[in-house]
Amino acid sequence: MRAIAFTLGTLLLSALSPAQAALFGDDEARTAIINLRGRVEIQNRETAAALAALSQRIEALDQRIERIEQVSRGQLELQNQIEQLRQEISRLRGQLEVQANELAQTQRRQRDNYADLDGRIKPFEPVSVQVDGKTASVEVEERKVYDSALVAFRAGDFNAAAAGFTALRARWPNSVYSANALYWAGASQFALKNYPASLAAHQLFVTQYPQHPRAADAMLSVALSQIETGDKRAARRSLEIVLEKYPDSPVAPQARDRMATLR
Repeated sequence: MRAIAFTLGTLLLSALSPAQAALFGDDEARTAIINLRGRVEIQNRETAAALAALSQRIEALDQRIERIEQVSRGQLELQNQIEQLRQEISRLRGQLEVQANELAQTQRRQRDNYADLDGRIKPFEPVSVQVDGKTASVEVEERKVYDSALVAFRAGDFNAAAAGFTALRARWPNSVYSANALYWAGASQFALKNYPASLAAHQLFVTQYPQHPRAADAMLSVALSQIETGDKRAARRSLEIVLEKYPDSPVAPQARDRMATLR
């Protein structure tokens, strides 16, 4: 039984080495935890069964002593047997105590290692966010990239903002931030007076997301970029689209004013 406990402790220590845990990728770490918990549960059941069997053996020996003492209390040979049995019980009880202590130590190591692995994985677990009034799940790094780009835009660092929004769309093409990242990338390029890049971004935006809350703003930006590049005819048509498709939008009055200046 001591060998069983020693093997169990050795297996858990080697399986849960912090150095090895640090090498886990996100999915591998989660799989490792699930597999490890399964193995530990099996080993704990086996150890508990062994301890139960040992307790039953001790109980059987106690009962045997009682029968021997009752039937042959006065016989020396039987007294010797009783003494031997008592010594065996004492030895088994000592073994039981050792194994119980080893099991307790193993369980403490398990809890410590679970806590360590959970601490390593938690920063990579998805988080819940609100995007355009909808709740969605995103990666921690994904949200960090988007928030950093937005902070850069608000701080007037339009080069960093444009780079951040573009990087987000490249790394997470299906991100819930994708539409907003495209819009703000175009806005960053407009602020940098890179009108062709802004025009391309906002044209793509209104094509892919015509019902988005910022679709009217993007369409107006298309018109403004076309004005800056000298394509007034195209700009007039873009302004007409703003008034036709988004007549009640906050940018509709601005579109009308721009239309007047193009006459």
